[in-house]
Amino acid sequence: MKIYKESNRQQVLFNLGLMSALAVLLFLFEAIVLHNTYLIGINWNLFLAWIPLFIVLYMNKQIKTKVLSKNKIMIYSLLWLLFFPNAPYIITDLVHLYPYNGNSYWHHQIMIYTFAFVSLICGLLSLYWIQKIWATTFSKYWSMIFIISSVVLSGYGIFLGRIQRFNSWDLFTHPVALLKYVLHSFSNPTAILMTFEFSVFIGLAYCMLHSLIHLNDQ
Repeated sequence: MKIYKESNRQQVLFNLGLMSALAVLLFLFEAIVLHNTYLIGINWNLFLAWIPLFIVLYMNKQIKTKVLSKNKIMIYSLLWLLFFPNAPYIITDLVHLYPYNGNSYWHHQIMIYTFAFVSLICGLLSLYWIQKIWATTFSKYWSMIFIISSVVLSGYGIFLGRIQRFNSWDLFTHPVALLKYVLHSFSNPTAILMTFEFSVFIGLAYCMLHSLIHLNDQ
């Protein structure tokens, strides 16, 4: 199964690597020149944003050697889904702009936008490639169901991460507390609003990426 051309993949990953390096360099400028390491955690968030992409790349490599069965693809897909919300989550780090003004404000703005941009692209590309895997392994219908569900759940995951400060691994370390809160949050207006708005945003961003990828197909 061929999900993408090898040369295209390498070019995309190289460019993503450059953008990630730029983001880290902007943070290092802040830490060394401005003597401010307040947002050091954003580097960890960037690493987490790469994980869904790494999972999909690994899945594709295994599929090429016919190692992965349908059941294993579903397991890896659930693992991917667990980390996928971390990619668009960095958009919410824009909340950290408010304490700054003057020249430092513009530096923080471009720094956070760079982190958010490369993280979002990592997530959207992983979404595109895992849809290809599902469409080939199962069907286009089930791939669409999986993608739509993933987008909605990622919107809710962003709410859990930003507002309630849950992490992906809390599913394993604090499963009872997480489940109790999830059940309690169904009537939470903030949960409903953030889930809806982020789901629509991620969904439309993915549609835009998909259309750009296939721009020259005709």
